[in-house]
Amino acid sequence: MDRKKVMKIAVIGVLLLSFCFLITAPIHADVGNSFSGGGGHSSGGGGGYSHSYGGSGGLSGIFFLSSSPIGIVVLVLLALYAVYNMRKGKGTGNTYTYANPGIKSNEGIFEEEIIARIQEEDPAFSAENFRNYASEVWLTLQEAWEAKDWHKVRPFESNTLFNVHNRQLQEYIDHHKTNYMNMQNVRGITIASYSSDEEHEIVHVKLDASLLDYVVDDDSGKVLEGSKTDYVYRSYNLEFIRKKGIKTKEQEGTAVTNCPNCGAPTTVTSSGQCEYCKSIITNGDFGWVLNRYSPW
Repeated sequence: MDRKKVMKIAVIGVLLLSFCFLITAPIHADVGNSFSGGGGHSSGGGGGYSHSYGGSGGLSGIFFLSSSPIGIVVLVLLALYAVYNMRKGKGTGNTYTYANPGIKSNEGIFEEEIIARIQEEDPAFSAENFRNYASEVWLTLQEAWEAKDWHKVRPFESNTLFNVHNRQLQEYIDHHKTNYMNMQNVRGITIASYSSDEEHEIVHVKLDASLLDYVVDDDSGKVLEGSKTDYVYRSYNLEFIRKKGIKTKEQEGTAVTNCPNCGAPTTVTSSGQCEYCKSIITNGDFGWVLNRYSPW
């Protein structure tokens, strides 16, 4: 066996060994513990109205190669291996592209076709407004999770998802812990799929972001998970639903600032009711609400 093949096998072996250690390492939490690998809290940020849909799963440990010492070693070895292959392929027409390991590819997503399908049913639908709304919802969830005040997001979430997140946040409060998420940067938003059933229209949004994510003990100030200095890169799957047949009104945005039924300033009870007219405004009957929040 020649020297090049020995080097190649050695690099792959080290990568596999490092990855085995990596997937058992603690993983940061995020809203609903969607990216958590432990820590005693309930995991998963899903929930909400149930239906079948296509989506990506995978090992969530891949999201955080860049935020652990072992991950850094893996990245260095990957870089060396890539350089080796690039030199080997020099002059053959091969091209190589590299992305942060936490950001998933948009391969297979045909956003323009998806938007056209939505606009066939809802001509006033604005992709730009919807992306802005998705970004606003994501940032509001992050801020409310850190502030331990989940009622801030009540107008944005379906009833079931709100109850799941509220219960998970209460566990942090009971254990005297705070999940800080700072320096958020939305790096990309893609309208990734559109479908409908007998009751609802469903839109999945792929949101790519970077942020600082760490958990602190409220009593000691000790960092329990994550890092105050090492950014994590993630792709989120945000599922929005609304009642089938609801249309976007001309010149109407997607932000929830007034009750869509009575027009009063939005003050929503824990059950999703407008406290003025008692209409349930978080079930998708009046517009888009977040129904699932998970890794892409």
